[in-house]
Amino acid sequence: MSEVRCHYSGVPMQVAHPQPGRHYYSCTGCAVAGSVPVDAQGNFPVNGPLIAVLVGGVAFFNQVIIWPLSVMLLRQGKDSTAGHLVTASLAIGLVLWLALVVVQWRVTGGGRRADWLVVVFTALLAVCGLILHSPGCMVEGTALLMVWGARGLLYKKRFQAGAGG
Repeated sequence: MSEVRCHYSGVPMQVAHPQPGRHYYSCTGCAVAGSVPVDAQGNFPVNGPLIAVLVGGVAFFNQVIIWPLSVMLLRQGKDSTAGHLVTASLAIGLVLWLALVVVQWRVTGGGRRADWLVVVFTALLAVCGLILHSPGCMVEGTALLMVWGARGLLYKKRFQAGAGG
């Protein structure tokens, strides 16, 4: 194993067979940020990775907002509609969770132990959500996986703040 640094954030990581000239990223957030070019004025073009992040954000927002809506409908005695909304929230969460796992796998090569541990833990939350019919568990699993996928962005921000002060 050789140590390389994330092309975007500078996070050190281990790679089995690094290829010269290839950009390595520590997480999905760094891969997206590294693939969106920004000019000197801070302008950037709309491109595929940016659209994917926006679609994921809208999906997560819908997953979260449907949950309390279903609770309100349940309190009004509209059990059938509330049940359909819970199912919709769970389905959105499951699709988003799967998409996050696939993207993280493709970005990092899928071989890091910490990534696997987070995927297993969030999968347990997702399965609990499905078994218990609990949008809360699914939201937690999806949110944790999203935060894990953006950890390199926090590292870069902390590293830049420390370098400037």
